[in-house]
Amino acid sequence: MRSLSLRRKFVAGTALLILLVGGALGILVNHELHNRFEDEIHKRGLSIARYIAQVSEVPLITENSVSLKLLVNDYRKIDSDIEYIYIVNPRQELITHTFGNHIRGDLISQAQLNSAGSNENFLKLDSSEGPIYNISVPIQGGALGTVHIGLYDSIVQKSVHGVLIKMLPFVLFILVIGVAAAIAFAAAITRPITLLTRGVQRFSTGKLDQPIAVTSMDEIGQLAAAFNDMTDKLRSTTVSREYMEKMIDSMNDVLIVISPEGVVQSVNRAYCELFEYPVGDIVGRRIEDFGENDAPLCMYPAFKRALSDGRVQGIECSCRKSNGEYIPMLFSMAVMKDDSYNPQAIICAAQNISNLKKVQAALHKKQTEMEVINRNLEQIVSSRTAELAIGNEGLRLEVAERKKKTEELQAARDAAESANKAKSEFLANMSHEMRTPLNSIIGGAEYLDGNMHTPEQERCLTMIRQAGESLLVLINDLIDMSRIEAGQLEIIKRPFDLPDTMERVMLMLGRGADKKQIQLIMDMAPEVPRLLVGDQMRLHQVLVNLLSNAIKFTDINGSIQVSVASSAEQDGQIPVTFEVRDTGIGIEQHKLKMIFESFTQADASITRRYGGSGLGLAISRKLVEAMNGTIKVESTPGVGSIFTFTVMFGKPEKLPESGSETHTTESGDVAVPDQPFAAGETKRILLVDDSQENRVLMRLLLLKMPFVLDEAANGQEALDLFEKNSYDLILMDIQMPVMDGFTATRMIRKIEENSDRKKTTIVALTAHAYESDIRACLEAGCDDHIAKPFKKKTVMQCLSSHIRGIPYE
Repeated sequence: MRSLSLRRKFVAGTALLILLVGGALGILVNHELHNRFEDEIHKRGLSIARYIAQVSEVPLITENSVSLKLLVNDYRKIDSDIEYIYIVNPRQELITHTFGNHIRGDLISQAQLNSAGSNENFLKLDSSEGPIYNISVPIQGGALGTVHIGLYDSIVQKSVHGVLIKMLPFVLFILVIGVAAAIAFAAAITRPITLLTRGVQRFSTGKLDQPIAVTSMDEIGQLAAAFNDMTDKLRSTTVSREYMEKMIDSMNDVLIVISPEGVVQSVNRAYCELFEYPVGDIVGRRIEDFGENDAPLCMYPAFKRALSDGRVQGIECSCRKSNGEYIPMLFSMAVMKDDSYNPQAIICAAQNISNLKKVQAALHKKQTEMEVINRNLEQIVSSRTAELAIGNEGLRLEVAERKKKTEELQAARDAAESANKAKSEFLANMSHEMRTPLNSIIGGAEYLDGNMHTPEQERCLTMIRQAGESLLVLINDLIDMSRIEAGQLEIIKRPFDLPDTMERVMLMLGRGADKKQIQLIMDMAPEVPRLLVGDQMRLHQVLVNLLSNAIKFTDINGSIQVSVASSAEQDGQIPVTFEVRDTGIGIEQHKLKMIFESFTQADASITRRYGGSGLGLAISRKLVEAMNGTIKVESTPGVGSIFTFTVMFGKPEKLPESGSETHTTESGDVAVPDQPFAAGETKRILLVDDSQENRVLMRLLLLKMPFVLDEAANGQEALDLFEKNSYDLILMDIQMPVMDGFTATRMIRKIEENSDRKKTTIVALTAHAYESDIRACLEAGCDDHIAKPFKKKTVMQCLSSHIRGIPYE
């Protein structure tokens, strides 16, 4: 097999594969044919047996054994493939047969052992002549006996062999076609390999000018292309040896090639030019032939060491030129070896270091000079070090002093922050504590306002009410300023109706303007959007502050104009400009910058004449800046002032649906239930407040209403009453001793959840009226919120929104 060519191996392998496939196919066909012919034998024998069973019924009934004998013998003679026919009675006794003189008892015994009673059977029995098929059919269901017919397996084998013999020409034809295809396919594969082999043989002999002519695109073609590329590169490399020799000659360094025996084989142009020798005087001579100081001989010790060590580097020597001049040289040697690691040559590369020596001499001279300078510098440095030590001590003391100052400044800053925080907390707590008595003052004055009084009593009530409202404004300003300075100012952005907001501001301050006979005008540009997204409450507060100041500082028969305009949209934001123009007393130019400072007014006499805390404009400026806006003022003394501020508002994604606004007790209309109380019906209310004055005031306000009012001084008392009674509404103060309103509300909600009680409406009563405070109340479980100090109208509006049938004024 090793001596066979690739083509013959391929053809032989293909033929063997075809033979194996044909043999496997023949075995499969033989098995299938045998099974098919066996089925036909079964059907054929079963048909014969059924016929004999049918025909033999009459002779068996009449016990005509001669007829039975003739029947089975005649049928045996007609069908030569039948080996035997015999009939047995129900007791398995032989009645008639075709065995002749030699009865096959072994076949009869096997058939009786494997028969299944009265059923038809097809059995394969063993005999000395080979396998035989026994088909048995019962006569009248086995009542008269059983017919047995025997057919040899050789009949099936003969049929199978006949079919296979008929298929043999086709198989041989396919084999011939396969071998021919294998020969053609082998030729197609081996032809490029032959061409590739011949090309490699040419390449091994050094013939690189003729490429391998393989044009196929398969792996062999790719291999041939790779060989052709390699040949081109080798041919290019071989041609470039002259180029390499020229490149070596162009080197500025000296190059000498010496054989292991010490014969100079070649030198480059740099050697000849440097030492002024022609090439013929150097090449071919032994190293020992040169003088002691000539270039090759002075390198001789290094040459010996290079042969033993393989390489030497950095050897310095002085070599003599042809004119006797000596040149300092620095050279290295390396041994070039063949594939067997035997030395072929010693390559010596040398460099003229004359310039390097001159540089070294100059550096040595400079080094000597530097040593002198260094000694002088050491003296200077020592003296300067002493001076710096003194200076460093002074700097250390200065750094320590600065560190002490920094610590003092940090402590002062911490103290200032603590003081600012304490001040903010103090103002917030004090404003809360002052709201409680103010609630009694304002509420009590409002309660008495509905009764008949003398003119002097009416004036007193008016003074009490005005003083309470002034204190309330001052307290609100203090709370706002404390929140702003503490960094707790929160801007809530939500959709709101700008014309509606402006109308509320004008209605709110219109009464004060009417009292002073001041003309209050509002001008809103048509391009201003109706719906905007922003903090409506903070905008309302700024407008109220500016308009309140304008009314305060404008004399009788003056005028105030409020203008609203908008500009083009910028990055999804709409700039809206508000302008408040009055004909008031005006402000001096040099005092315009100070009016936005806290607790500051342009003139001390203004406070005595007009009142005020000086916080309104400062708060307004900080609120506008918190809403990403700017505010400015223009004023002329005796003519009036113009306050202008611009705020960036967003656009709502969609219009608010009807009835989607959150209910508040401060603004907006409240839907009043139309159904009145039933006759004799009363509602039970629980009032929780630690201030007895507030409880008394609430009792007076609700005196004429059909309410049963229970009172509790803290959250714990409210829980005790809630567990005993059922209430329609709970008025819950938030800031209380023992248990605050938040805790009490959460526990009431938990009791309702655990006991499946109906949810009770809880309205928070608190001096904190900011959005965050309202949100905290709602998160604790409250349904609504009333800010202290409250008015009767506010309380009745809230009650009417939660208890059906409560009228409000």
